[in-house]
Amino acid sequence: MKINIDIVLGFIEAGKTNFINSILKSGEFQNETIIILQDEFGLSEIDISSQNSQDNNKIIVINPKITEEINTFFISTIIDQYSPNRILIETNGMKDSSSIINIFKDKFLKKICRVDDIIAIIDAKKFFIYLKNMKSIVTPHILNSETIILNNLNYLNKEEFSNIQNEIKKINETAKLIEHVSTLNIKEIHQEEYVQLNNKNNFLTFKFLISTTVFIFLFTFFMTLMMSDYNIYNDYISKFKNFYTIFISILIQGLPFILVGSFISAVIQIYISPDTFIKIFPKNIFLSCIIAAFSGILFPICDCGTIPIVKGLIKKKVPIAAAITFMLAAPIVNPIGILSTIYAFQGMKSVVICRISAGIVISILVGLIMQFSMKKEDDILIINDDEINCNCGFCSSDYDSSSDAFKRLKAVFIHTGDEFFNTGIFMIIGTFLSSIFQTAISMNNNMYLPNDNRSSLITMILLSFLLSVCSTSDAFVAKGFLKLFSINSVMGFLVVGPMLDIKNTIMLFGNFNKKFVIKLIFFILVISFGVLVNLKLS
Repeated sequence: MKINIDIVLGFIEAGKTNFINSILKSGEFQNETIIILQDEFGLSEIDISSQNSQDNNKIIVINPKITEEINTFFISTIIDQYSPNRILIETNGMKDSSSIINIFKDKFLKKICRVDDIIAIIDAKKFFIYLKNMKSIVTPHILNSETIILNNLNYLNKEEFSNIQNEIKKINETAKLIEHVSTLNIKEIHQEEYVQLNNKNNFLTFKFLISTTVFIFLFTFFMTLMMSDYNIYNDYISKFKNFYTIFISILIQGLPFILVGSFISAVIQIYISPDTFIKIFPKNIFLSCIIAAFSGILFPICDCGTIPIVKGLIKKKVPIAAAITFMLAAPIVNPIGILSTIYAFQGMKSVVICRISAGIVISILVGLIMQFSMKKEDDILIINDDEINCNCGFCSSDYDSSSDAFKRLKAVFIHTGDEFFNTGIFMIIGTFLSSIFQTAISMNNNMYLPNDNRSSLITMILLSFLLSVCSTSDAFVAKGFLKLFSINSVMGFLVVGPMLDIKNTIMLFGNFNKKFVIKLIFFILVISFGVLVNLKLS
């Protein structure tokens, strides 16, 4: 039978020793030889006498010297000497918890030992202080743990307690949360109790109530329609069906690309160091913009998916000019978008070439102007999404990119999910508004359409903003406007649409500083109009 290993993590005075003493009192272990390895020098001591006499456990407390390193050899020596059934390791909170856990991944120890539980003891009263000032240490404790125990909850109100739970769940969604409760028995002796927090049931109950409410509403709605004169509602149902079709089609086109963009952003954040980006992008800003402009060929991402990537680039301190150039050019040089344009405008190669070249020129110009118009101290990313509030533990400059492969892979999916849902919610709002505009336009066949080049170009740019068609399929929509507008005006739809639309605008305001977004939108419109109005296509 393998030796059970329990690893207790936490800062000094968090309550690690008291927790171990409570386990010994509980009678959970019987007829075992237990090694308690205290790699910590706190105020409390292991109370061997507190265990129940009927447990018949042999408890051995080992306090390593300061000069001794807990490693594979140290653990192997203890096992050879004492032949324990269980080893409880109380770790020093300032040490890297991963180093202790990785000891038991050794081939020899893996055969004879089994990590039964990894427990993080957290002083709830000091949680946010530690998280703010020692994030690179606190986060791995939480991330590596299977069980998290919260102490000193009596100092918190309900809102503070809820905030702590939310922060922990952002870092480790699967960990079991335990609340420490100290009770007074009849003999006026304090007893330690650990009660599991069950938030999932509350969440499921909430979801059930919402789902039931929606179901009852829909059932009542459709029953009313069935019992009423169908002809009265036929026109409204047709309009709603048109809106629904547009809304779903845009989401189906856009969400996969946001997911891919979020995944690439996560990979960039976790696996690629700032030094690597410095090597990729030259010191010369103009050259870095050119590289960024053509980088979209390697990443088949539409306009929806570039924003998460750009956030990752900015966090890596890549020049603003290069990041913006990539964001604006990537949807246009996207191979899928190029192929769709070639297919939609068969026999019109000039349209494809013009779209790519104009898109690259505008992207570089806007990127360079934004670079030189922003002050060095300006904050581009909004505070809620800055590195300080990222809870994965891998965004800190102290993060070691050579750490455990499984942890890095896990962090990629944590980052991807967080980025996808944060960005996706803005995409859904933008899609909803865009669908309303598209439905309104499709129902109004008597719209005034300007004839001169400048007015029609402005109209097409406005339509590209309102319709918010995905850059991988907008060529087919643009071709439909050739019956109403000149090819020069349609270029406004093909070039500006992937750079700026309702979806993008809402996502930009949701992720970047308002001043930065307004300035970016202004320069995109001005530069695009200045370049496109001088095109002479036939």
